[in-house]
Amino acid sequence: MTRRRSVSRVVCLASMLLMLIGLTLISTNAAGGPVEVEFWHYYQDQTTLPVIEKACTAYNKEHPEVKIKPIFVPTDQIRDRLQAAIMGKNPPAMVVEDICRTGLYAATGTLLPLDQYLAAKGVKMEDFYPGLITGARYNGQTVAMPISTNNLALFYNKNLFKAAGLDPNKPPKTWDDLLRYAKKMTKPDGSVYGFEMYSQVDVSGEGLSWNLQPYFWQAGADFLDPTFTRAAFNNPAGEKALQFVVDLFQKHKVAGLARKDSFGRGEAAMVVNGPWMIGIWKDLEFPIGTAFIPYPKGGKPATNMGGEQIFLFKTNSAIEQAAADFVIWFTSPEQQLNWSKQTGMLPVRYSVAQSPKYRAFVENTQPLLLPFIDQQQYAHARPPIPEYADCSLAFARVMEKAYYGKITIKQALAEAAQAIDTILKK
Repeated sequence: MTRRRSVSRVVCLASMLLMLIGLTLISTNAAGGPVEVEFWHYYQDQTTLPVIEKACTAYNKEHPEVKIKPIFVPTDQIRDRLQAAIMGKNPPAMVVEDICRTGLYAATGTLLPLDQYLAAKGVKMEDFYPGLITGARYNGQTVAMPISTNNLALFYNKNLFKAAGLDPNKPPKTWDDLLRYAKKMTKPDGSVYGFEMYSQVDVSGEGLSWNLQPYFWQAGADFLDPTFTRAAFNNPAGEKALQFVVDLFQKHKVAGLARKDSFGRGEAAMVVNGPWMIGIWKDLEFPIGTAFIPYPKGGKPATNMGGEQIFLFKTNSAIEQAAADFVIWFTSPEQQLNWSKQTGMLPVRYSVAQSPKYRAFVENTQPLLLPFIDQQQYAHARPPIPEYADCSLAFARVMEKAYYGKITIKQALAEAAQAIDTILKK
């Protein structure tokens, strides 16, 4: 009995010692200073860079046991450098990247699952938009935290509305409205089209795919099935959506092919684009309005979701704990409000987006953002799979042929579905 009590005391003391060592590791590095956490980001403009740096400084001041080190990596380099770091088994603790990269990085097995940290802090994930949560999860685990979001909405030229006898304060709400308005504003000589639709495959195909996908969702189709293993648009709903878009080009001729950026030149009356264009188009020679993307009668609002997430990578327990704590702090309602107000990015939390303080701020500073904010609840996530980029390119290549009238609607849907299914089977 005495020997057992002695052994028990030794085990107890050893456990306490290990616990103390663990707590020390969380608060200090091997040299006894604060835990250093590398944070890669690509923010470089004068709107976002000072804000992210101030946020890191504020966190470090509140948490002297941690040092978040923001490190700028150019947008066109961050993916390649990160993949190289992963292959070299030396990834940074945190990285800001596009939300469509979830599958790409999660497939490496190096992302840090966050659910235990979120549960420990009592984070209410239901406050984040559903599409963002879908895009942040992989194989049933939360592997990223959204920090900013955006979507696609309708921009329209108020002067062209007036010239065509349309009320500039009443944008189209349905597909029928969109077609009717576009017909009134399309000029026979082709100098002005009623609608601009992204129709180029370009290098990645994502521009065409991203702009077309909302029409499928609005009609009741999807890009992939719920298991992300098969295409889900080769059906009557997908046929309805693609027929509507192709008819804008081929039957009604209210949208011109390969007319990229024609809206900004006053050569298109309406276009679907993202909120970043508000700043780019602030000095246009004509006033603009924004609205939901029109959707079909009997359908439902839908738009595509963009934005950024912070991915955390497996490093060591001290760094992982510190990085997780920072991300939870940074995505808190208070910090999200500050981040969104200072950068112009849409909030990722519904409670922030609908708060009187934020709504009043937007109404007084940039009311063109309001449709984007209200439409975010209908935003869909692109599939969080490693093969998404390949699927998007294959889809766009086929859809472009349909836009140009080279294949029928049914042929396009069948061919695109087969191409995607082949990619996913591999």
